[in-house]
Amino acid sequence: MTPIDFFDMTSFWSIWYWVLTIIAWSLTAHWTMGVPFDMIVNAHKKNGIFAEHCDALIEINIARYIYYFDLAGAYILALVAFVLTAVATLGFYLGIEVFMALFMLILPLSIVMGFTVRFAYRARREGWQGAVLRKKIRWRRFWNQLIGVLAITATSVMAVIYYLSTIGYL
Repeated sequence: MTPIDFFDMTSFWSIWYWVLTIIAWSLTAHWTMGVPFDMIVNAHKKNGIFAEHCDALIEINIARYIYYFDLAGAYILALVAFVLTAVATLGFYLGIEVFMALFMLILPLSIVMGFTVRFAYRARREGWQGAVLRKKIRWRRFWNQLIGVLAITATSVMAVIYYLSTIGYL
């Protein structure tokens, strides 16, 4: 086995692709709205200074999401749409496995980011604060995890379908 074989670029069957996928979804679930989940748990259990720091970090991140999306939201959406379309075309129309795998990773992460921005606007509009806001973030984390599980399952199914089609079974 040569070092080049170790960095196999077949994507769906590469250990590196799955390591990247697991890391991406672990970070997405742990850092909901830019706040680590252990900070939210400590704020709920211990209250006091933990809750104050957690609430401050949540407010900072809500303000950041709203600021950047107000500043360049249309451009960000256009860029994401372009990248997703290009990657999907290269992957599914031209049959390039690396781009199929990237699409299966990028699309659900983009959906989660869209829900996160929507959450920030809703939190600001409805005036969520304190324990109510932390509870809503715990629910947002649950939905992020659910999207992640569905994305990993869909990617696994896609990998099997791709493999079966390459060996001529489908």
